[in-house]
Amino acid sequence: MTKKYAVGVDFGGTKVLSAVVNIETGEILASEKKKRKQAKEQDEVVSKICNTIDEALQEANVSASEILGIGIGAAGMTDRENGILLKAANIGSTNVKLAEPLSQKYGVPVQLGNDVEVATLAEKSFGAGVNCDNFLCVFVGTGVGSGVVVNGSILRGHTGVAGEIGHTTLFPDGRLCGCGGHGCLEAYASRTAIAKAIVARIQRGEESVLASQIDESKGIIRSKAIFQALAAGDKLAEDAVRQGAEYLGIGLTSSLTLLNPEKLILGGGLIESVPHYFETAREEIFKRILPITGSKLVIEKSVLGDYAGVVGSALLIVEQYSLHPEKFASHEVEAVSTI
Repeated sequence: MTKKYAVGVDFGGTKVLSAVVNIETGEILASEKKKRKQAKEQDEVVSKICNTIDEALQEANVSASEILGIGIGAAGMTDRENGILLKAANIGSTNVKLAEPLSQKYGVPVQLGNDVEVATLAEKSFGAGVNCDNFLCVFVGTGVGSGVVVNGSILRGHTGVAGEIGHTTLFPDGRLCGCGGHGCLEAYASRTAIAKAIVARIQRGEESVLASQIDESKGIIRSKAIFQALAAGDKLAEDAVRQGAEYLGIGLTSSLTLLNPEKLILGGGLIESVPHYFETAREEIFKRILPITGSKLVIEKSVLGDYAGVVGSALLIVEQYSLHPEKFASHEVEAVSTI
């Protein structure tokens, strides 16, 4: 009997989400999510991930011996060969070994990738990228990340970190970004950037229902409060979101001009929760892009939403099996149909 399940892990800036996934259909059998909080060190990160995996497996009534392996999509730059999270601006972790300790615990192969890279893989297999060989997939949340598909294959780059679109420069002397640079797209268009902009404007004296929602100890506003303010028609919140969306459109126009893809797929919390963020970014792109480049460009929302990361992470292990089946031999993995 072939193994048709894998575990996908979405390790992001604010959460850890693990799911047991049917790799033939993309169906999620069970999932478990926990807030990441301040888990940054090796043992803390691994423990948090293991807790969500254990609970997802238990809920799905699937044992570790029944899964093909574990795929992890992490919000940062990764060393895929050695399974190490090299640098994660929105997590605060560097050089964290993930694959080795998880493989030892569960007795299965573990493969690491970038979070939006794996979300792109999911959209390509089961979402908005089906039957599309050239597209750009961008997710906007704590940060801004992307995956690029060229001629049907994920573009990973010479050192494996292609797709860090959030760290392309909008303004050379602009806002400080979590990566340590200045003026990055992420520092203007992400949910984090919009929240910071709102706080700064309130502190300068502008009125908003969000004035009472600022966490004074951290100087931040929670996403839920921002969404509630938008629903209530708060002008400052609406303006800050509009500006963030315009910046996203400006930043993406350059990448679209370079790549000339068939489709742009947008996902993430802001895209899903704030309709006019998507529409504003879309309008900005078509206002700026070269006419020929934009003449056949399709811009769509992600189909898989929050679960794109875990589905794609599970598919990452399938991809590795198809490329390097010899690595699975020691785990007694049987043949499985590849995507």
